[in-house]
Amino acid sequence: MSNNGTREHPRVGPTNRPEPSGPIIVHDDSINIVDFEEHDPATVAFIANADNPVEATHQCLQVGVLAIKAAHVSLETDLVRDRFDAMSEQFDTQVDTAVNQIVEATRLLVNEETGAIPVALEAHHQQLEELLGATFDPESKKSVLALFEQVMADTHQSQVEALRQIISTDGEDSPMARMKNGIVLEVGRGLGEIKSDVRDLSEKIAIKTAVAPVIAITTAKGFAFETVVLDKISDIAAPLGDTAEDVGTIAGSKGNKKGDLLVTVNRDDTCGRDGRFVLEAKSTRLNMRKTLEELDEALENRDAQAAVAVFSSQDEAPTTVPFSYSDNRAIAVLDEDGDDAALHLACMWARWLVRRHFASAGGGDLDTARITALIEDAGRALDRSTTIKRSHTQARKGIEQAGRELTSLVTEVREALEALATELDTASDHE
Repeated sequence: MSNNGTREHPRVGPTNRPEPSGPIIVHDDSINIVDFEEHDPATVAFIANADNPVEATHQCLQVGVLAIKAAHVSLETDLVRDRFDAMSEQFDTQVDTAVNQIVEATRLLVNEETGAIPVALEAHHQQLEELLGATFDPESKKSVLALFEQVMADTHQSQVEALRQIISTDGEDSPMARMKNGIVLEVGRGLGEIKSDVRDLSEKIAIKTAVAPVIAITTAKGFAFETVVLDKISDIAAPLGDTAEDVGTIAGSKGNKKGDLLVTVNRDDTCGRDGRFVLEAKSTRLNMRKTLEELDEALENRDAQAAVAVFSSQDEAPTTVPFSYSDNRAIAVLDEDGDDAALHLACMWARWLVRRHFASAGGGDLDTARITALIEDAGRALDRSTTIKRSHTQARKGIEQAGRELTSLVTEVREALEALATELDTASDHE
């Protein structure tokens, strides 16, 4: 850019610059853009409205590079959480199965009639009786007792080994080993699916991650939100024959740029006169006094009959409800999830105020009481839906917390089983 603010294209010298092969000329430490054109409306508008178009162009290129680099390392947390929740459920089922198998095996071992332990004890009991009957001499009592103790030690060792085989993860046939192998297989399959899905989503997430820190300190955030609001109100206005336009860069009747968006109402509904309402798009938090002041300024600057402040979240709005109004000024919230019910209601309210203004001035029949009642009914229904949505969000968070606790319990079960196996191995070594 020259000193007088006009845009200039950088020129490539005939001796020390490479010959251009296209609009982009690459050097060791720089690039030159020659006779390059960009037609994307959002990009053109952003650079055109910037105080320094050259700096704005640099910013666009830098943000794009950050986004592309970050695309390869981003993760979609909701997707990963859902995948691992499913694996946790399967793991829980497998743990229950293994525990049931352990209980059943233990029951079979200690059954009074058919269990291996009672049968073995009974057999050795008979052996002991035979030894005692054959050895009547009191001097041989020591050797008999010694043999009995050895028999019982052998029996204990065999039963410990049998139980250890049931809960061990080393063998291929034990319930715990089968459960372990199933978990490993399922985790591998789940991670493969997650990797594929994340690859498709990473670029989108990375762009959001890379751009967010930049737009937080520039006017780009507000500019982007204005575009979203314009798209919404255009869809609302078009079927009614109204016209929605972005006037944020155009000075109004008072010589300033107050009032971001302007809707001109169909002249058939305004007795042939120019009726309009103005909207202020807000992506930052404002108190009520400041919000009303800006709406008053926008009303005067755009010669409008009604004004609406549209906030990008309920936390930023100075109200606790998604739609409210006073006199000819209203506040609406465009939900973060894209729900435009409050914005739609605000546009219908503002349009009614415009029509009422010209009906009282030049004729026209409007059932004011009926329309007011309908607006109030819609506002109350919107408040209830917002409350229910908030409760649903809290319930979802509770379910997610329960899922995390379940995962923790599954881990505790696994650790307890591993500790049991270790303890049994230690007891066997001490025998």
